[in-house]
Parts: sequence; C-alpha cells; structure tokens
Amino acid sequence: MDLQRTKNTFSGFTLLELMVSISIMAITLSLGIPSFGEFIQNQRLRSENQRLHIDLLFARSMAVNQGQQVIICASAGGNSCADTGNWGQGWMIFIDSNNDREYQQQEQRLRIAAAMDSLQARSSIYRRKIRFYPDGSAAGSAAKITICDFRGRNYARELVIANSGRVRQIKRVAEGISLNCG
Repeated sequence: MDLQRTKNTFSGFTLLELMVSISIMAITLSLGIPSFGEFIQNQRLRSENQRLHIDLLFARSMAVNQGQQVIICASAGGNSCADTGNWGQGWMIFIDSNNDREYQQQEQRLRIAAAMDSLQARSSIYRRKIRFYPDGSAAGSAAKITICDFRGRNYARELVIANSGRVRQIKRVAEGISLNCG
C-alpha cells in the first residue's frame, strides 16, 4: 500500500512580503499626496476664476438682453458696491436703471455671489465697477481682475475686460505676462 504524502499548502503573506508591500505603499503615498494637494489648489483657483468669468459674461448678456446698463461690482453683502477692488469678498450684478453706477433698493439685483474661499481677487482701484452698456461694450480703460492664492503670482490668473466688452482669461507667467498678486 502506497502512502501518499499530502502536501500542506498555506496561502498568505510572509512577514517579509508584508513589510515590503507596506514600504512600497508608504513611498507611493508620500510622493502622491503633495501632488494631489497642488492639484486641489489648482482646481480651486480655476473654479473661482471660472465662476467670476461666467458672471462677467452673464452681466454683459443681461445688458444686451434688457437694453439697459448692467453693473457688476465687488460687494461683501450684496447691498452695495465695495469701495475697494476686493472681488474676493464676493460681488453683485444689478441693472442700473438710473445710470448712476450705484445700487439703490428699487434697482433689480440679478445675482449676488459669495466670497471666494481662501483666495484673493483684486482689480485696479480705478475700475472697481464694471459697467456693460446695451450694446455689450464696457467703456473706460480695460479692467483687470487678478485672482491669486497663497502660492503667489506664479499661479495667478487674470480676467481682462476690454472696452468692447470681451472678457478673456490670462494664466500666470506662462503667457509671458507677470501678474501682480499684491
């Protein structure tokens, strides 16, 4: 009678295999997490820039559709335009029915935007308000709104509103333009 030997098979990891696997995971995570943080910051900056860009386009289209002047300005609470060019605190859009560039209670507010989370957005003190005319233009000198985060001007974005009313985006130094976050 032949006795067959039964081979005991065990499945699992040895301690050495487990330690190597954990070390590889730790190294991968230590390299990936900083990149993920930068990705999140870039997305936040892009998202807030896009939100303001869309509202500028909305204000322009409402001026054309309503046949009246529409103002978009920095505003902390949506009750009046701010005296500073700090767009990071939020902004409001209203139909300027009496053409005085100031919001009164009887004028129709079209939109109130919340503050930007942990970002700065500033315009020149000379263009704190942007007025769109019924033909879609925004007379005056070209307005610029620069959006920055804690990383500074190398990651900044800028929205430029031309006299024609066209709104365009400029990204940081990549286009050879030095943006100012100060």
